[in-house]
Amino acid sequence: MGDGGSSRGLVLMTDQDVELSRREAEQAQEEANLHAELTRIMAATVDYERRLKQLKSTVAEAELNGAPDGHLSERVRSLSVPTLDAESAFGPAREERAQALEARRQAMAEVRHRITQFRAQIAQLGQTLTTDEKLAQRAVQQAKQAAAAKAEAAAESEAALGATMISAAPPPGLLPKAPPAPVPVPVPVPVPAAAAAKPEPKRQSPRVRMQAQVDFESDDNFFNGFSANISDGGVFIATVNVLPLGTSVDVGFTLPTGERIECKGVVRWVREIDDKQPDVFPGMGVQFVDLEARGAKAIENFIQQREPMFYVE
Repeated sequence: MGDGGSSRGLVLMTDQDVELSRREAEQAQEEANLHAELTRIMAATVDYERRLKQLKSTVAEAELNGAPDGHLSERVRSLSVPTLDAESAFGPAREERAQALEARRQAMAEVRHRITQFRAQIAQLGQTLTTDEKLAQRAVQQAKQAAAAKAEAAAESEAALGATMISAAPPPGLLPKAPPAPVPVPVPVPVPAAAAAKPEPKRQSPRVRMQAQVDFESDDNFFNGFSANISDGGVFIATVNVLPLGTSVDVGFTLPTGERIECKGVVRWVREIDDKQPDVFPGMGVQFVDLEARGAKAIENFIQQREPMFYVE
């Protein structure tokens, strides 16, 4: 079955078939009218034959009785009922009609045979389409799962790279002895009053840079402590590479509103991988240390649409 002619082959009637059917109907009506007229003529012919036979019998009886009109007798003897030869005209047409009916019967038988083959081909095509549709859907799902796994692996690799950057300060007993440094001569430098009132503590070790994805569907989420103020809480970062408790981190994330949050934090609790709860994603809770009021307000607006986790220190 070709691709181009398969659909056209299913057309039941063409314009030519419709026109032929119309002409056949008209012809059949004309033939019916003609046969009705022939029936009336046959009835009249029978009546004329009866009357002519009766007339000839009467004339013969008159001759037997010595009727003097010989001209009448001669004319009556020459009378006859004409014949109407319709069969010689209908005969060839009847044969052609029979041949046409046989041709139509053979065409119908051939079409039925082709319908049987077509149904078998359509059934096979339907089975193939059903199988291939399922395979295509499965391929799409597998591609999506592979893309998700690749993205997750990239995120875990980034988190692992961040974990390797942790540099914990060694105990004082293991510090190497440094050669005595020359004592610098102090030079008086004016110090602003605010800086003198609150000196910035010296960092003992570099912080770990953490990036979180916070949206309406991610496993990352905010949590609160005892206070309802988000500044007293923090953010849960879903990752398999958890950091030790007490690790200082620099947290950065962007809310779905487009607000970028940058702040310091410290790891307060961790959730390890649990085979008994495969749906619970591992990770760690990072408590905010110096969350600015602007960032706290943006987070508050966000968690009005997505409830935070509750966590008690």
